[in-house]
Amino acid sequence: MDFKLNDIQTVIDVPRIANVHFFEFPKGHHTAMDSHHFCELIFVANGTIFVNSEQFNGTLKKNDFIIHFTDCKHALSCPKNSVTSVIIIGFECYAEKLKYFAKKPILLNDVEIKQLAGIVKEGRNVFAPPYNVPVYDMKKKKKQTYGAEQTLRALLEVFLIGLIRKHEFFEVNEEFEKNKFEINEILNYVNNNFLEKITIDELAFLFHTNRSTLCKEFKAVTGKTIINYINAKKLDFAKEKLAFSSMSISQISYLLNFDTPTSVSAFFKKYTGVSAL
Repeated sequence: MDFKLNDIQTVIDVPRIANVHFFEFPKGHHTAMDSHHFCELIFVANGTIFVNSEQFNGTLKKNDFIIHFTDCKHALSCPKNSVTSVIIIGFECYAEKLKYFAKKPILLNDVEIKQLAGIVKEGRNVFAPPYNVPVYDMKKKKKQTYGAEQTLRALLEVFLIGLIRKHEFFEVNEEFEKNKFEINEILNYVNNNFLEKITIDELAFLFHTNRSTLCKEFKAVTGKTIINYINAKKLDFAKEKLAFSSMSISQISYLLNFDTPTSVSAFFKKYTGVSAL
């Protein structure tokens, strides 16, 4: 039997690595504005460092991570009162999704830091020292652990893929939060107009969405369908008027936009089991 072999897609490709450094920068250390034809990963292992780049200006604290994308001009400066430990990895990769990590620092968790430590360790199997001195041509070791270069590349690619997956997950949540904010606008509208005859189609039109998305997001936020939410509001309103006002069933029926007082009674019985009449 002939089996079909499937091509494997490569989304993050790191064909070349310039360096893998663990720097202990002295107090007040700073670099001149520079750029490279490759990406540069920066991770603060201890202390703080100020980053000045075309995409981000600000401070990286312990366990913060950022990537300078290809040809991004950047410079680093350290505090004058403390030593800063920094991992810097230069690598070639043109995946557009990496640009997200150039805009703001990302705080790595323990698992991600362990992965990064593994990359640095494997870098020692590939490259010869010095590791704490900036060099423009980091030499490979003449005698390497078997598969060290491929392992280094694979570890770095898996690390970056994991961060992108995590980032995209947060993007989905951010989109949900945006939808949640829109639902809050709809909730305000419903709360202010529930005495009127509100339809799902009307809400979808007014708030620029569709029935399916509206119903799904509304229930995710409120725990109720739109109809049940509106009916609950009407029920509370009717109960309050019956208990604390002299309004008749007919008057309440009119306010709630029911056709007849009998409709109010049927409504009460459906949701409470007791007739309002």
